[in-house]
Amino acid sequence: MKKKHLLYSACLLALTSLCSCEDFLNKEPLEKQTNDSYWQTETSLRTYAQDFYSSYFKGYGTDYTVFAGYFSGDDYTDDFINLNNANTYSAGYIYFPTSATTDWNSKTAIWSDNYSIIYKANVMLEKIPGMSISEEAKNHWTGVARYFRAMAYSYLLKAYGGVPYIDKVIDPADEALYKDRDPYLFVAQKVLEDFQFALANVRTDDTKRQVNRYVVGAYMSRELLYQATWLKYHGTTVGPTSEPVADSEIKALLQGAIDGANVVMNSGLYHIGNTYNALFTTDDLYNNPEVIWYREYTTGLQCNALMSYNGPETQTQGGVTQNVIESYLCTDGLPIGQSRLYQGKDDPSIWNSFQNRDPRLYQTVADSLRITSAIGVKYAEGTSPTGYATKKFLNDEWWEARSAFCTGILSPADAPCIRYAEVLLNYVEARYEIARVGGNAFTQDDLDKSINQLRKRQLTAWGETEAKTMPAIQLASGNIQVNGVTINDPARDPEVDPVLWEIRRERRIELIMEGRRGEDLRRWAKFEYLNSENADGTPSKTFLGAYVNVADYEGMSSKNENGERVLFLFDPEDPTNTDSDKGYINYLRGDDLRVFKKGELNSERYYLRAIPASQITIYEDKGYTLTQNPGWE
Repeated sequence: MKKKHLLYSACLLALTSLCSCEDFLNKEPLEKQTNDSYWQTETSLRTYAQDFYSSYFKGYGTDYTVFAGYFSGDDYTDDFINLNNANTYSAGYIYFPTSATTDWNSKTAIWSDNYSIIYKANVMLEKIPGMSISEEAKNHWTGVARYFRAMAYSYLLKAYGGVPYIDKVIDPADEALYKDRDPYLFVAQKVLEDFQFALANVRTDDTKRQVNRYVVGAYMSRELLYQATWLKYHGTTVGPTSEPVADSEIKALLQGAIDGANVVMNSGLYHIGNTYNALFTTDDLYNNPEVIWYREYTTGLQCNALMSYNGPETQTQGGVTQNVIESYLCTDGLPIGQSRLYQGKDDPSIWNSFQNRDPRLYQTVADSLRITSAIGVKYAEGTSPTGYATKKFLNDEWWEARSAFCTGILSPADAPCIRYAEVLLNYVEARYEIARVGGNAFTQDDLDKSINQLRKRQLTAWGETEAKTMPAIQLASGNIQVNGVTINDPARDPEVDPVLWEIRRERRIELIMEGRRGEDLRRWAKFEYLNSENADGTPSKTFLGAYVNVADYEGMSSKNENGERVLFLFDPEDPTNTDSDKGYINYLRGDDLRVFKKGELNSERYYLRAIPASQITIYEDKGYTLTQNPGWE
């Protein structure tokens, strides 16, 4: 049995989209889909299903396009800030403006694209029962169709909340085509049912080009964890009309996430290896023990620009924040506000603050200042507007050899779509959450199966040969201990209990720049972490970059030859000094930055997108109502 399964680089067999934002689920199907002569063999089913793949496994994008969720995929979170178009809708999914904008109402791609997949899945489900293939094959392909339908509805839930749920091919004259939105919980339960069927029936191995049971389980753990925690922390919707969801309903969804994770964890096929950076910089992930599903890139066929962008180029698209840098633990397993090993208390410059830290930090961010706007300082490697240049997606060996893949040529580095580490993190969070809604108690065994597996990685710092691990954690009286010392993080959100805080921290660090942070903050109802300023009006470290003392760098100047300031620094010791030459890089400034006010509908509404205005108009023209989300009416 083959252990690795991948998405080939091109999905060249993709079919033409079957519906538009103007008439979702209502376009006349292509003859190939309705002609029974097409629906005869598994080959037909396999070809038909290829159209699903490119919608959910984008990898690093293609050619010189954006990176499809990686690197800058967490724009405008507390992990990563984009320098370009900071105050516009196009700046990113997580970003929310300071005032209402009709731009949000005009965005239709998520709605139309996912309903197109739903339509195609429903066509497939309608045709399979009449095919002359084995019952095992029917069950498998039904599972595949239901898996992708579950993915589509889960994506719609994340974007809009409750949506019209349609599980069959509908005649254009049927008024059911114009049904109003179903409740979030109802749709989430249907997603659970589809995932459960797929998990029980999709084959464990159906060639490396095809979704298999372990892929289903991995994504099931991701999507159902999202839906369960959304409902727990938000209730039925957002704003004043939201109502609590019963613990039993949340428990069922969490159990689905756990079941999906367990299928992967109990398979014996995957484990955490002694690599981290290599997961994102290798031209062949087929034999990587941590990769469950990936997108393959091949020289001469299809490549991506992510490696080159993280090489010598100026990373104008953004950089990681001071906030996330401070979230990395010290090598004793304690947070920087508690550990005696932290060297950056008095002088938080990079060379001090990077000492004695979680080795994943060194394989994620360059350990020297790489600041875009520093006058007189030239770097052979990439720079960043935050001063923190990304190393996570740069192959060190290729870079040292000055490979063309790192210096402007498209790279064949494969992209992990979902990996074992995330499954472990999905599992441990779901186990902790289910224990709080009536499930079995959370135990040390849960930590040993998950986070402590990640802590066993033997990683090296850049330029070093000695591998290091992070100490295991222990559950102790509702808290977390490391080597007998209870973690007491001064930076912990008081609304989040200590155990869950450490679970979330591990997730944040492990999955940084993989497109998960924005979704996590959304489902946890924690957009207040994204505020651009603290309660006292000073800039928050969510919007700040590395600490710089200009005097420490020969040839550096904060001003250009005309005496105009080009490097803006926030000095916490002198907050009112806008002309300081020491402090944290403060590159996004002004009155139009975001302040999220928890509990206020004008802020809360950004947890869900506006239902596309064009879709509402279609309903109205037919005499029906499609209800808009709270705050977007």
